[in-house]
Amino acid sequence: MIWNRSQVGHLAVVALVALGSSACTSSSDGANAPGAGSAGTGNGTSGSAATGGTAGTSGVAGNGGGSSGGTASGGSAGNASSGGSGNGGAGVGGSGGSAMQPDNLFGSVSGKTQPEIDEKVTTAINRYFGIGTGEPTTPTVASGYRCYYELPNDASMAFIWAADSNDIRSEGMSYGMMIAVQANLHDEFDKLWKFAKTYMQYPADTATTAWKYYFRWQGTVSGSTVTFAPTTVPAPDGDEYFAAALYLADLRWGSAGTVNYRQEADNVSTAMLHNAATGDGRNPIIHATQNMVVFVPYGASNEFTDPSYHLPAFYELFAQRGPAADADKWKSIATTSREYLAKSAHATTGLHPDYATFAGAPTTGSAGDGHDQFKYDAWRVVMNMSLDYAWVSQSAALKTQVEKYHAFFANNLGTNNVSNALFAVDGSNPSGGGSTALTATLAAGALASSAANRKTYVDNLWNVAQQSGQYRYYQESVYLLGLLAVAGKYHLAF
Repeated sequence: MIWNRSQVGHLAVVALVALGSSACTSSSDGANAPGAGSAGTGNGTSGSAATGGTAGTSGVAGNGGGSSGGTASGGSAGNASSGGSGNGGAGVGGSGGSAMQPDNLFGSVSGKTQPEIDEKVTTAINRYFGIGTGEPTTPTVASGYRCYYELPNDASMAFIWAADSNDIRSEGMSYGMMIAVQANLHDEFDKLWKFAKTYMQYPADTATTAWKYYFRWQGTVSGSTVTFAPTTVPAPDGDEYFAAALYLADLRWGSAGTVNYRQEADNVSTAMLHNAATGDGRNPIIHATQNMVVFVPYGASNEFTDPSYHLPAFYELFAQRGPAADADKWKSIATTSREYLAKSAHATTGLHPDYATFAGAPTTGSAGDGHDQFKYDAWRVVMNMSLDYAWVSQSAALKTQVEKYHAFFANNLGTNNVSNALFAVDGSNPSGGGSTALTATLAAGALASSAANRKTYVDNLWNVAQQSGQYRYYQESVYLLGLLAVAGKYHLAF
């Protein structure tokens, strides 16, 4: 079964030409990944030109209490419940902390013990980062779990690699940083950030002033050669995740060391609000009149949005930790996004499209691209809503929307997984087979849902196999964010 997660078609050809693209290559591949067990499918990717399109995937938030686990190096996974002792990997044990702490659903709903939960989460994160697993330290396409790799010529920098499309994306880099700060992987976080700042971020003195401090969404690493085209567009979800991860790094580690995390986060969050549009079609990430995130801040793609980019819990974090003068604006944007997540959902199924107009109607980036349907980007929306509910808002409207997801997928479940992951928003035309990523986001939905079948989704996440092999990047990244959230180990504060 072929899986195509389209990353192209976001900008018209004329826009690509205007941005200096000389070619547009597509790697439309992806089939069920046999190494994933019940995970079933991979997540194929249609690539794009170095300067066009946008990754269009990121998004979740979640919260748990404070982690008592520390970072260790080498060795096997170990048990993180007592901190980063011995030669363990990611220290993710512990609970307790923030006032609005989501439940540890694996314990309270599925009846797992804390040592079992700690071991499962630690093992999953260690696989992703290649900690103590013995996997190759250079990118390997067809096998393994590892997505994190250091530059061979400069071990002070590292990247998250999409094996299926052989590229690096702002989405994946910012996800990797978020997972690292949650797991207290300080070195890995700093190496990812140094790479992103060095190769991806538009600097303070850029001539492309509308995108100052934003991030080029896609590039490549070949051996020691890193290539990001100079005018590559930003993908706003990545920028949102970079800012959130940096604010959380400041809370966890402070900003008195080699990286001033808070200043770096302020640079990004301020730029999202205050960068001025320029006459060449470039715009800020937050739409000047719609008070919400855009799909791509360039040309016609500035005039619609992606529901999975709406991260109201992150906006509340920006209000709390960012410049005080921007706090009210971020709170207003959070309110707008909560309202938008309700109105952009299908009235019956609750499903969201990948792309939608500012009024909430499904739309496409280009004719026939299929992004007016429930596809790969949209998988994340149920988790975004649930984690805002659990962290911040207790929004009855978002709870209702999450419960619609649980009602709809009750008839679309297989063994420890969904039976299909792609639909028209009205629930017709099912396709795609299983997905570890969607299984994880539906489980995170149980943080908000009171549906009778919420335990089924939590149990499915516990039992589904972690994705490995060629299509591991997106499936595994979103899976880890969901796993942290359901385990009560995804923090909004430390």
